[in-house]
Amino acid sequence: MNQIQVLLHTALIDSGHIEKCGLLIRDTSEIKTTSVGYKLEQSDVDTLVNAFNQPTALRKKGLYFNEVYYTCIRADNESIYAKENNRGLILIKTKVYILFGTFNDRMNPAIAIEAIEKLGDYFKAKEQQ
Repeated sequence: MNQIQVLLHTALIDSGHIEKCGLLIRDTSEIKTTSVGYKLEQSDVDTLVNAFNQPTALRKKGLYFNEVYYTCIRADNESIYAKENNRGLILIKTKVYILFGTFNDRMNPAIAIEAIEKLGDYFKAKEQQ
């Protein structure tokens, strides 16, 4: 595992509150890293990178990601929360990255959101240095 992948695992996966996660480069729509064994299609990467372009439309239409249709719960310039039954998807936008994570029905959504938001704040602070 590379250093950023270790950070994702330590902060998110090992906490038991995030099922899968990844870090995408906004400008190039490239995958920086994902949780171990998590494979993303380029169409899913593009969906996540473009999700912040039209938050109003996203709130109305929802988001299709990783073969799951999510209803948008919150969408603004910095974060997107979406759910499908008891599963969810959280996206955080920084200057350079889009951090995302999913949670399942055995995980607490509020704690999952807090975990992703905290790691997003870490990346935002690092980008200010």
